[in-house]
Amino acid sequence: MDKKKQSKEEKVGADGLTKKERRALKVQARQTDDNKAEQKNIRQHSVPKNGEKSEINQNMAEKGSENVTENGVIVEEVKVPLDKPESGLSMKEKRKLEWEKKLASVKNENNIETKCDQQLSKSEQKAKRREIQEAQRLAKKNTVTKNTEELNSKISPENKKIDSAATKSFPAKHTCSKRFDGSILSPLQMPFRDYKPVELYDSVCLPNIHPAFIELGVQYSSKTILGSNARCISLLCALSRLVKDLRTPPEQEFSRYLELVLQKSTSYLQKCRPMSVSMTNALKLFKSQLTQIDSNIPDEDIKKKLLDFIDTFIHDEILTAGKAISLKVLEKISNGDIILIYGCSSLIKRILIEAFESKKQFKVIVVDNRPLTEGVEMLRRLTKAGIDCTCVSINGLRYVMASVTKIVLGAHSLLTNGYVMSRAGTSLIALAAKAFNRPVLVCCETYKFSERVQADSLVYNEIGDPDILLKDDTLNNPSPMKSRSKKRRRKFLNLLYDVTPAFLITAVVTELAILPCTSVPVVLRVKPIEI
Repeated sequence: MDKKKQSKEEKVGADGLTKKERRALKVQARQTDDNKAEQKNIRQHSVPKNGEKSEINQNMAEKGSENVTENGVIVEEVKVPLDKPESGLSMKEKRKLEWEKKLASVKNENNIETKCDQQLSKSEQKAKRREIQEAQRLAKKNTVTKNTEELNSKISPENKKIDSAATKSFPAKHTCSKRFDGSILSPLQMPFRDYKPVELYDSVCLPNIHPAFIELGVQYSSKTILGSNARCISLLCALSRLVKDLRTPPEQEFSRYLELVLQKSTSYLQKCRPMSVSMTNALKLFKSQLTQIDSNIPDEDIKKKLLDFIDTFIHDEILTAGKAISLKVLEKISNGDIILIYGCSSLIKRILIEAFESKKQFKVIVVDNRPLTEGVEMLRRLTKAGIDCTCVSINGLRYVMASVTKIVLGAHSLLTNGYVMSRAGTSLIALAAKAFNRPVLVCCETYKFSERVQADSLVYNEIGDPDILLKDDTLNNPSPMKSRSKKRRRKFLNLLYDVTPAFLITAVVTELAILPCTSVPVVLRVKPIEI
């Protein structure tokens, strides 16, 4: 087929031309006719004056028909019709001419740059780019400095004086202090105040403080009275002595004067040792009872009502509640149990002695820990009652936990989020019990429940005497750590309490019932204690 088509196209006619040649001639004739018609129309509309040339003709004359060379680089020719004067063109044609001029100039620049870049090596191109970037950065810096200088020049000297006065009024910034061994103080020490012995407070507001509170403050600071129940009972006994001995001055109410004296006494106790949750709850109840009493009643009747309230609180909230808790725990203790306890708790001691007196056969493992070593006193009291006991240090807890059947612990306070605040080391025992899948029972009276929420032991805690940590009971000579700490001035942190999460505790035994840890808000709603 292709050979036949070629033979037809190559046939020569009578005029001596092939088909292709005839078509090409026809197309040329049409184009020449169209060009002539356009030239006639342009000449009719506008004819240039003598001696004038259109801008297009001038530009084309300057450039010439041949390609122009710039810096040895060939520039492409821009073909623009010379015979069209600019004045006779329409707006579209003028825009088209301007756009073609721009394109031509951009092409020329790009061609020059590409030719130059092709001549340079890669390292030279990188160096060139770096020079351009550095020049741009310097230009930016110069503009910024100029702007700042202009702003400073615009500010009046009066405003400058005001600014200087304002900066002087602000306190100076305190940088983080460094220890003498070069390390920065840890942020964990920030919530705690420095430990101060009670001798520093023995001359503070003593004239208006009852001797019972002075004696109590010394016993608190020396740790002769430990445990939340013991501290609360001793505080209420001191309150009863204060109420009995109080004499109101003339023209003053008994309740108002008692509030003033009580505020000074409690502030002294707070300085000796921070108050426990049980003490604060008892004080709040006592103050609420004081405000409810009618002021028109004689002083002796007010004293009688307050003393009756103190006696009923000790009997109902502490003693009777402890008896109810011991009866509930007694149901959970069976013959042959090995019960693990920690530290010395008056409530736990009462529970175990009553269980032993009810002919229950069990063994007790007392876990002790430094620096207070309360477990030794607990061991002495239980062995005196005839209970089979063994004492273990807290570092040997893992070796004993396998034989334990139940863990019974005391509590300093029970928080709203279900966490248990108790003596330092309780969370470690609860964690070990969870690892060995042993039940953990926490015994706590409802008057110790608190509305405070605490997720760890660093938010709020009580700091003890750091020198107790440096005691060495095995040698008569002083501990070598004391001399080193004095030379390097090291600080030791002695935290008295820790916080145990709710998921590590099986149940909380109260005088109301055996409850989960998460039931604290319900108990606080039911109980009339406003904590």
